[in-house]
Amino acid sequence: MGSLRQLRQLRAVYAGGVAAWSLCLVLAMVRDDGSARQTVTLLGLLAVFLVLLLWTTWCLWEAGTRRRADMAGPTASAHAEQS
Repeated sequence: MGSLRQLRQLRAVYAGGVAAWSLCLVLAMVRDDGSARQTVTLLGLLAVFLVLLLWTTWCLWEAGTRRRADMAGPTASAHAEQS
């Protein structure tokens, strides 16, 4: 249970990073005072945080699927495999 909580916290951090880097990128474009290097850096940071956000979301999805299967018991998973 502790690992799920840590994954949720990580996902929140990564979501905040995506929001922050998106905001910085939009502000730099709107004010038109950003250099090409700054824009590329912000795009790179945004891409990294998006990948990490997707990864933590996938891990939480997988953990939730396994947890539901464990709670359903072995007979439910055997019926699901037969279908």
